[in-house]
Amino acid sequence: MKIVALVSGGKDSCYNMMQCVANGHEIAAIANLKPPIQSGKDELDSFMYQTVGHDAIYLYSECMDVPLYRRDILGGSLLQGSDYTVTADDETEDLYMLLKDVLKDHPDIGGVSVGAILSNYQRVRVEHVCNRLGLTSFAYLWRREQKDLLWEMANAGVTAILIKIAAIGLKPIHLGKSIAQMYPYLCKMNDMYDLHICGEGGEYETFTVDCPLFKRRIVVEETETVIHSDDAFAQVAYLKFKKCTTVEKTVEEMDMSKTVIQNWKDWDSYDDIVSAVNNGKEESLMIPSKIIQDDVKENEVHIASDHAPFFAIGGTTAYDKDANITFNNIEEETMACMKAVEEKLAKKQLEWKDVVTMNVFVRNMNDFGRINAIYKTFFDINPSPRALVGVDLDKSANLQIDLVAIQSMPHVKRETMHVQGISYWAPANIGPYSQSVITQGHAFVAGQIGLVPNTLNLPTPSSFADEAALSLRNLENIVSVLELPLQANIALCYCFVSDPTHLPLARSAWETYMEGDTPPTVYIAVSSLPKNAMVEWQVLLNAPLPVPFGEEEYDNTTDEELDDETIKALAWMKIRQDPFEIKTVPGVQCKAFAKSNVTTIVAQITGKEDGDSLKGMTSQLLASIDEALKESKKKWEDVLSLRIFYRDDMKLGNASMVNAFSKDILKRSKHVPAMTGIPVTALNSRGESSISCTLHVL
Repeated sequence: MKIVALVSGGKDSCYNMMQCVANGHEIAAIANLKPPIQSGKDELDSFMYQTVGHDAIYLYSECMDVPLYRRDILGGSLLQGSDYTVTADDETEDLYMLLKDVLKDHPDIGGVSVGAILSNYQRVRVEHVCNRLGLTSFAYLWRREQKDLLWEMANAGVTAILIKIAAIGLKPIHLGKSIAQMYPYLCKMNDMYDLHICGEGGEYETFTVDCPLFKRRIVVEETETVIHSDDAFAQVAYLKFKKCTTVEKTVEEMDMSKTVIQNWKDWDSYDDIVSAVNNGKEESLMIPSKIIQDDVKENEVHIASDHAPFFAIGGTTAYDKDANITFNNIEEETMACMKAVEEKLAKKQLEWKDVVTMNVFVRNMNDFGRINAIYKTFFDINPSPRALVGVDLDKSANLQIDLVAIQSMPHVKRETMHVQGISYWAPANIGPYSQSVITQGHAFVAGQIGLVPNTLNLPTPSSFADEAALSLRNLENIVSVLELPLQANIALCYCFVSDPTHLPLARSAWETYMEGDTPPTVYIAVSSLPKNAMVEWQVLLNAPLPVPFGEEEYDNTTDEELDDETIKALAWMKIRQDPFEIKTVPGVQCKAFAKSNVTTIVAQITGKEDGDSLKGMTSQLLASIDEALKESKKKWEDVLSLRIFYRDDMKLGNASMVNAFSKDILKRSKHVPAMTGIPVTALNSRGESSISCTLHVL
């Protein structure tokens, strides 16, 4: 792909250009934003752009033999939040106009190189502009480990000198020194003062005078040191270039061979997971016998559950109101299904922006792109996380959706991660969804398949072991940004595989990765996954709410002031070892995870012989769930949603399945959770289960 590279003169933008070329792309143009001449300033108070060194950027066109496009920075940092929308006079709009200039002359350019490492502010705005112009953002340095990255840059031939210092430990004498010369000292300052080794905290800025992409090298002949702030602890000073020239380089000096393309297999858990899968036993599946359907009337199914601010919508299709309606194509059906969901949200004064996770089931994965084209029109800048899988849907439906929404409130923090650029970190989203949402003590993470992040392709040659490892690596990298250790905080895991014979292998991979007891997990074989993937992981995490400052130190509440039930509950929360199993009901596997923020339960039953009735199996499952709720100090009134996975060869139908559970739950409680029936190919790690239930409890 032809790419325009955003260049500030710094090491990061130059090394990202090298990464683009190493990954097979072509730098067709470079672009830079600079202070207006009339401002008389070398440095602007910009959240987006490095401007120190702007007076030598013109040499880059000569060095690289590509056209340079420049514009003045006229806007300011007006919209400073974590998200961005079009805002007049914001500095982001200067970038938009600059890239429009480039595209007028180079309409075949398809991507933008950006050297962002840790700045969400910069990444979000570049991706926003790229989306408006139909471009792809390439940010290969995103979330790289800084110590390794700076060493890699220097070793790959990036000669970048410090041109600004603004941190304790850095002094004017360091100006003009190269990153190779400064590397040991920067590591020392990192140990002493937690200085960002790559300068991501604004500690220093650089100017690249040479790299393997340059055909000519920049020679700095005369500079002036400007003291911007003579602070006793952290002086702020920068170099102003007075005279620079370029000299031609030899072919040997343009060697790109040391540019490192990151190998996703360089991950701590890779070897262990691949070994576990490859050494996994070739266990034969234990598909249970079919069940005789009970005489269950198809009454109104329970479609929604309200636990303000939490709200759940059960499985919804375009046929719920009129089973005889017809659609001309999948686009019409998708629109009708989304409108039906929207109507249910509106009844509770909720909007699409309140949705925190969606589960989309499709009959035909070939409709993926056409469904997405309609689906995305319902969302603004940050669509919710989702999992999308292919199943043999009930009756005429080609699409079914269930979801959880949490009403947005001004005083409640809500963080959405929606990374759309190409990097080595984790795959950019291949559809209209975000990687995660964290709010109200929950972290919802989108389903992850084994895409190689920098190519968005599955590993070749095709291998379940590689896909299992890569998908878990992608999941870990996403969760690491949330600062929630995955093994310690995972409350519920769905593992989807596209081939039932992979069920035991998926379990081997998961148990190896978790290094011990696993959370409530359901292994599900489905008809297809996006991109023809073999495995997909979807997780719900417990996100512990922060304790108000000083609360623990100054809480004078005594046991005498609490009722007995509260004392018992608090004591239980301290000693409960999660997850835990319920073994009181024969034939039912039941596991629960219980924390103060979230409780989850997975209950699974095996049909042992012909004649097992749906009524009998429902009764057994609910008896086990009753015990799990009791052990978790919860009641049916606390259950937000119940998802029922059942083997599609049972031919029961969603309404029959959901109503069978509803009937029994109503014997226990006046509250029935939002319920979803999902027909699947096989269940559990050996395909032995007929029905698997997952409960989200508040």
